[in-house]
Amino acid sequence: MGEPPGRAERRDAGGTTEGEEEDRWAQLPPELLPVVYKKLPDSADFVRFRTVCRAWRDAAPVDDPPSQLPWVVQRRGSAFQAARAHFRFYSPSSGRTYSVRGYGGRSWLVVAGACQEYLVTTVDLSTTALYNPLTGDRLALPPAPYPQWRHGVVHVVADAWNWLVVNTSTRTRHFGYCRPGDTKWSLVDGHQDMGHRAYHRGRFYVNTSAQETLVIDASTGAVESVLPPPPPPPPRSAGGGGGGVSCGDYLVESRGKLIRAVLFPRDGVVAASPEDYHLNVYQLDEAPHDGKAAAAAMWAKVDSVGDRVLFFDRHGHGFSLEGNGAAELRRDCVYFMHEKRTWVDAGEHRFLCRYSMEDREVDRVVSLADTFGDTWVVPGLCPSE
Repeated sequence: MGEPPGRAERRDAGGTTEGEEEDRWAQLPPELLPVVYKKLPDSADFVRFRTVCRAWRDAAPVDDPPSQLPWVVQRRGSAFQAARAHFRFYSPSSGRTYSVRGYGGRSWLVVAGACQEYLVTTVDLSTTALYNPLTGDRLALPPAPYPQWRHGVVHVVADAWNWLVVNTSTRTRHFGYCRPGDTKWSLVDGHQDMGHRAYHRGRFYVNTSAQETLVIDASTGAVESVLPPPPPPPPRSAGGGGGGVSCGDYLVESRGKLIRAVLFPRDGVVAASPEDYHLNVYQLDEAPHDGKAAAAAMWAKVDSVGDRVLFFDRHGHGFSLEGNGAAELRRDCVYFMHEKRTWVDAGEHRFLCRYSMEDREVDRVVSLADTFGDTWVVPGLCPSE
């Protein structure tokens, strides 16, 4: 006889009902579930994993997602763009593009360090906020110190202990910064060429066009010292970058150490393809030299970043993550962007490049759509407290 009306359950081709199917998945050994979800390529698959059944959801807390490559963010839109725009991301791990409902205008730049799951967004022409596009979580920021839509660029610098939101005037290169909970920006005026910087133990480190590094006390805005440029690269025949002018100069705080990465074309003139790059990496040596105080800090060349993976965007900002082979976060590597313009189609071609410190070569290149590649975000699913 058939099942009573209203009691029939949908069965698959093997005669299994939906309830039985869920029970079958729920009966997998609990110790196996973390092994499975830790190998998922990105956050979208992690979300799907948690929807299979209650046992899977309980085994995969949102504050313990699988490691993955950060997502590449679509370039920001016009500041006059209508509110409630969508954010678009490209996941190098899965090769997928995602679109997420936005808050306010397009993203400006991405937060690094302790809050790397947030974007910096503009709600209107003067209001700025940190926004997590996957949870909807928002952190308000003080009113912008510069006309945001005219010449203000926002990003975040961080170290192992603190993070600061920094708002730079693209016209004068002066900048203001605020900490979580601040009601106004602290302005650092009187210094030019403040584009590439990092925050480390209460100080801003800023690379200038002369390749010197200004050391600025964050509390007073005073320049404490000026570090000399790092040692020049050896000749190409000795395994160096061939000299010439650098095409990228980056600073990042990584596990309590300040790292500087300088990107060179191998022929010393121009990098025609992503594989033409060479990277020199330096670490800030703060130990006394010749009996002098630590103020005599200098850049010391290193051949490895250990188990870390460094990420830099085209604006000179970056962050550091721990290596994880299952998530393609290959240790001792540096990710950066290469942009190529062609006169034939008057277009831009962007590439995501991975430089291996061990092999001293660009060992992976991913072609990006020309609207992607300005910066990164590490997807975060856990709302802030």
